[in-house]
Amino acid sequence: MGRWLQLLHDFGPVRFTGTPQARRFENFLARQFTALQFQVQIDSYRLMAWECHLDRDCALTVTEDGKASPPKPLDVVSYYPFAASTRDNGPVTGRVLYAGVGDASVKALVARTPPEELARSIVVVDMPLAGGGARGTPKLFPKTFPDPLPPAYDGPNPASQGGRPSMEAVEGKCQGLVLCYTDVSNEAARYNWLPFSDKHRRTPALWVGAQDSRYLASLSGKASLTLRCDARLTPDARADTVVATLPGQSDEVVFLTTQTDGPNECNENGGLGVLALATYAARIPPSQRRRTLVCSLPTGHYAAGAVADKVTGSGKPAGTRGVMNQHPEMVKKIVGHLSLEQMAAMEWSAANMQWKPTGLPAPEMWLPTATDAPAMQRIFHAATVGENPKFSRSAIVESGFAPGEGGAPRAAGLPGFGLMGAPQYFFRADPMGVIHKLDPRVMYNQVRIATKMMVLMDRLSVDQLYGRAPITDADLFG
Repeated sequence: MGRWLQLLHDFGPVRFTGTPQARRFENFLARQFTALQFQVQIDSYRLMAWECHLDRDCALTVTEDGKASPPKPLDVVSYYPFAASTRDNGPVTGRVLYAGVGDASVKALVARTPPEELARSIVVVDMPLAGGGARGTPKLFPKTFPDPLPPAYDGPNPASQGGRPSMEAVEGKCQGLVLCYTDVSNEAARYNWLPFSDKHRRTPALWVGAQDSRYLASLSGKASLTLRCDARLTPDARADTVVATLPGQSDEVVFLTTQTDGPNECNENGGLGVLALATYAARIPPSQRRRTLVCSLPTGHYAAGAVADKVTGSGKPAGTRGVMNQHPEMVKKIVGHLSLEQMAAMEWSAANMQWKPTGLPAPEMWLPTATDAPAMQRIFHAATVGENPKFSRSAIVESGFAPGEGGAPRAAGLPGFGLMGAPQYFFRADPMGVIHKLDPRVMYNQVRIATKMMVLMDRLSVDQLYGRAPITDADLFG
């Protein structure tokens, strides 16, 4: 696992959809599955690729009214993915117009501000994370691995930030948008790729931190802002989904899925997890493989809006939903599924305006299909037997957590599980990567647990997987 994670890092720590570094990972996966004797199919997509280097391409300066001093640079902690680029037409300048706190305040500002004044402005809004940000607290089933879990982190979560409603409110109506983190340190929020999967926007936008948010609020109507976001746009970029099939004794399908594009080595290393399970399955003699294994390694998770664009993109969904749309006959044969995302993560804390590791594995959320959750829990807890609890922090989600790539098969009522890691650096597009925040021993545990679940999905009857028949210890361990 450590060697594979390093390889993923070396492809390029940040693999935005349609970029050369993302294509290197796609091609690597296709070669690996071909070498394992899988039947490999490539589904290609197109998009207007969007790529930005925070430290080189972004800047924000303030010119206060009546002061002869040079413009004051602010600390830009992140950009708004797929915001309008200033690369071709140059930076934008507008009057500071402070909206208040949260998306609702931006909507209210737009409603009460004359259009001509708004058109001359750069809107500033505070976006605190207190209260869960864009994500609430999930409801969990009681039994965990290990049991009990370490105490839950109760500080603000940089990975739960939103902002899309604010962009939608000002889109095309002002010169730019500045969103502000207010209750985490700049280092905790730096390089966040949020909000993700938005479509291409017509308004440039950047993020700053708490100190600059207070400064900008004090200057509303008393200063001008100049904003530069020189994102690089690549028209007709190609992004590939790999679908690999290993035939079994029947055409019933165990379906594995993940995502392969994203901001760091944690977020999209599920492709390596699926490859590990596939490597195990390929070593089983064909006569002992009861069911067909289909491995879905889709692109487009972090560029859903750009891929679905009918003018500059393919005009259809990518991700696992795209795989299921492209292969409807295969979907009809699925009897069990697993999705793997955000593996190997250790926890970092953003509490008390600091940014530091806790020494614990990051929380791991396992999401079962709701209609057969009891059967899936039985399978999961059997799969944890004998594994090292030191490197796991696994809870089973009843409701209230983001769906991830496993959301599409779960929504279709297909029995199975999705793993989503939940580190605070979930969306961190750091050009140096996050590999130093990962532990291959955590990923090793996750792979072993998922492999045993895959084996059970091959072994158990369809009625057992759907929760229509009991599952005995002999079924699980015999």
